[in-house]
Amino acid sequence: MKKKSIILWIIKNILALVVTGTLVYFCINKTTGYDWAYNKFLKSNMDFIQAHPHLTEEQRYELKLGTSYKYLMLLKEHTPEDAVILYPVKEDFFPPGEETLFQGEIYNLSWATRFLYPRKIIFPHQMQQNIFSPDISHIAIVNGRGFERIHNYAGEKFTHGILPVKFNRAAP
Repeated sequence: MKKKSIILWIIKNILALVVTGTLVYFCINKTTGYDWAYNKFLKSNMDFIQAHPHLTEEQRYELKLGTSYKYLMLLKEHTPEDAVILYPVKEDFFPPGEETLFQGEIYNLSWATRFLYPRKIIFPHQMQQNIFSPDISHIAIVNGRGFERIHNYAGEKFTHGILPVKFNRAAP
């Protein structure tokens, strides 16, 4: 009797393993999101890491993301951890009809926060509803854009950088 219950237990577990394995296979290979994450994102990242084993993580980011990573590190190095940054929008990074040095989704909140945390990021269109708007301490400038978000800015203009400010919420 005991031998029969052990055999039955083994058969149930093998069946569960086959069903689970089949489900995992179909999820990874037949679902677009999982297919991209596993077969493209993870594999390409592992291939990149294996191709450059001598590089530090920072050097890998710089090599893979280029100017986008350098810009985020510039913001990070020139702002305190408690900074609230008025961040550029997609059109500032990728002006229509113009060449740009940036790549990837640098304009994406999640993407940028990954590199800038614990700093807070606010987009111009969020100014009215974001509770951190009154605390904006810096304005990110990219491709010479962003100065227009500072009321009566009279200082020297530059192409890329971060500008410490005491933001006047009433300004246009």
